[in-house]
Amino acid sequence: MQSRPHVLLVEDRSDLAAMYRLAFDIAGLETRIAVTGAEAVIIAESGWPQLMVLDLQLPDLDGFAVCDAMRRRGILTPVMFLSITDDGATIRRAMSIGAVDYLVKPRVKPADVVCRIKQHLEDSAA
Repeated sequence: MQSRPHVLLVEDRSDLAAMYRLAFDIAGLETRIAVTGAEAVIIAESGWPQLMVLDLQLPDLDGFAVCDAMRRRGILTPVMFLSITDDGATIRRAMSIGAVDYLVKPRVKPADVVCRIKQHLEDSAA
């Protein structure tokens, strides 16, 4: 039996985390949730996630600091930002530090996030 793709969702709001986790589970993704940036880095260090869906605004570190901490440790897990912040400079900064995508909530539906995750997982497997 083939294992389900591993996605780490980094989201501090429990209501949003539950909504996205349900959509990810229905789509056949195995999902772990981290509520802080520090927790996200620890899970990423384990090598478990194949892709990280990362909120920009977290209680301890912002998403940029999470990416920086990962890259300094040699962790190359693809990162998709999912944030309420929608200004162009922030999006360009995220993409310039290596994000594979940047989606703005609540404009994007969970099903659309799933489609993007699956596309990025396919791209990284190729």
